[in-house]
Order: sequence, then structure tokens, then C-alpha cells
Amino acid sequence: MAVHYDGVVDDATLHRGLGSLQAQTFRDFEVLLYHDGPPRRPLRSDDLVRRCDRLTRVTATERRYADWGHSLRDRGIREARGDYIVHFNVDNILYPFALGELDRELRSLRPVFFSDDMIAVFDPADIVVFPILMRGMGTNGHVAWRHRANVERLLGRVPAMIMTGLPPRPGNIDCMQLVMRRTTWLAEGGWTDRSERSDGKLYEGLVARYGAKHVTMVLGEHW
Repeated sequence: MAVHYDGVVDDATLHRGLGSLQAQTFRDFEVLLYHDGPPRRPLRSDDLVRRCDRLTRVTATERRYADWGHSLRDRGIREARGDYIVHFNVDNILYPFALGELDRELRSLRPVFFSDDMIAVFDPADIVVFPILMRGMGTNGHVAWRHRANVERLLGRVPAMIMTGLPPRPGNIDCMQLVMRRTTWLAEGGWTDRSERSDGKLYEGLVARYGAKHVTMVLGEHW
């Protein structure tokens, strides 16, 4: 489920994000694109579908929510048809193998080791958390921040950090990093918190309640 913001994300960035979804080697998924508020110019659904043939819905909301996309995420949870929800802002990218890796992790059994010679196997996970490359991030070991664009120009590159999402707490996990079963989202009431850092707040509680499998491979980038 992809969120798009009028006047914030340009067409080149939108096309890059959709292109990363089109490039997925795993093909059993749908893309729901939600535009926050009436666009300044019409969204050409036919052009967007040509760029990503998994795109099944292009929706511009009747008004601008301006709540960091959280109302749109909640709408997507309720309108999606798949088993699992991947939250995606169109300025993100997923690597071509990402959805295949997530599908494998979600559907494989969870081993839990109690000692060297004792193991229990649980049902497939409701939740998977995966690491991403967080573009433009820096840290001094105590707090993290986003670099300004002029710093990126001076360096000649975009600084980046790997954000593991472990532990899944505010400031240490991005919206795109947690994938959860749709029925579990619905049982939780959908995306219930509209505050700026609600992804970390919600994810911390969800993992505490349901547990999660943690992927070791970096699967995408936040820009």
C-alpha cells in the first residue's frame, strides 16, 4: 500500500518508487496508491499502471489529511485484498528480491531454541521486521537526525545508515519496515494513531504482543 503527497513528492520520485515495485521478482501482490488530498493536476492512472502493472487502485482523497499518511494507511488496510500489508511511501524503494524474501520469511515456521538440544517450532509469523538503508541519516551515538540537502551536495553523495528496526521503538524503525497479516491489523482496529511518530509507537506494541521474525538482509531504502 503506497502513499503519495501532492506537492511534496515529484513525478520522478513517484516513478522511481513504482518502478521498484514493478521490478519485484515475486509477482503475487497488489499495489494500492493513495494520494493525500485532491491533486493539483489529475493523476494519470493509465500511465501509472504502465509503470507498475500490479497497481490495482489509484485514489485521491476528497480532502487533505496531512497526518503523515496515517489515515491513508488505515484506509489501505481496510481496502486491501492480500494476506499481508507492506506499507510504502512512494519516495521509498524496495530491492527486486524484497517481496520474495518477505514472503519466504512470513510463510516459514518459526524455530525457537530453549537450549542446545531443545527446539520448538511455531506457526508462521504474523509479523516480519526487515532492515533498510535510511538515506540522509546521521547520528552521534545518542540521537539520529536527517542531513540537510546542502550537506549531501557538499559530500557528493547521500549519507546513509542501516536502520534495523531492532528493537522496534520510536526513532529506530520506519513505517515501511514492519509487515503484518491483514487480519491482525483489522483485529487491532487498523492504524489507530495519527501522530507523527506513530509507526514506532504502534510497532513497539504490536511486536510485544505478537512477536516478530527479523530479517537479516537489507531489503529497501528510505529517501
